[in-house]
Amino acid sequence: MSEKPTGSAVVVGGARGIGLAAVGLATSHVAAMTVLDLPETAPQVTEAFPGARYLQADVLDRASLEKGFALAAESGPVTAVFVPAGITLPTPLLEVTQEDAQRCLMINIMGSINAIQAAAPHLAAGASIVLCASVAAYTGGGYVGGPVYGASKAGVIGLTKGAARELADRQIRVNCIAPGCTSTSMIGDDPEVIATLSERALVGRLAAPEEIAQAALYLWSSASSFMTGAVLDVNGGIRL
Repeated sequence: MSEKPTGSAVVVGGARGIGLAAVGLATSHVAAMTVLDLPETAPQVTEAFPGARYLQADVLDRASLEKGFALAAESGPVTAVFVPAGITLPTPLLEVTQEDAQRCLMINIMGSINAIQAAAPHLAAGASIVLCASVAAYTGGGYVGGPVYGASKAGVIGLTKGAARELADRQIRVNCIAPGCTSTSMIGDDPEVIATLSERALVGRLAAPEEIAQAALYLWSSASSFMTGAVLDVNGGIRL
């Protein structure tokens, strides 16, 4: 990502993990940054990106997302959106409760829908939206998430393709990344789990959050200008 957009960037779920890594990496590449996430405050955001604006928002609360994108648009039309917000659900299919399944599906799929809808009125022609799927979308879970989690991330891939088609006439690109196992709170710090997941990847380790975030920044940039409706696999060879 070599150019500096004149508009505004928004990371939905940027207070930790891959989202926070994207905020930090974007420092020299965007004109303005707005970060939306659940915590009331997020001092780590302003440390990663001096001048970034932070607003508490819930992906299931459209009004809070709309407020956040309106705030971002005060700095100019929104040109870049990244939505890594989501949860995992490791529970086996035959054991998962309806409540837990609905929560996972709602946050991971409806959250992305809400983010796109809230962003749409403020997007500049040529804007880039990046959603976040998972390698679990192809496998039905089996790494850190169960079948419902895998289904939710497969839904994100379907949403990416549909949104790309629908927004193409506005010259807005929509792509998604499908990360492999990454060193975030979703994986945790159990050495046995980390070792097992690392062995499954051809590169022999987990991804750093920054390695996944770099893929999102690539999809923001003009280097990916001929990509829309695409899924960019960043999984260290854990699935071939």
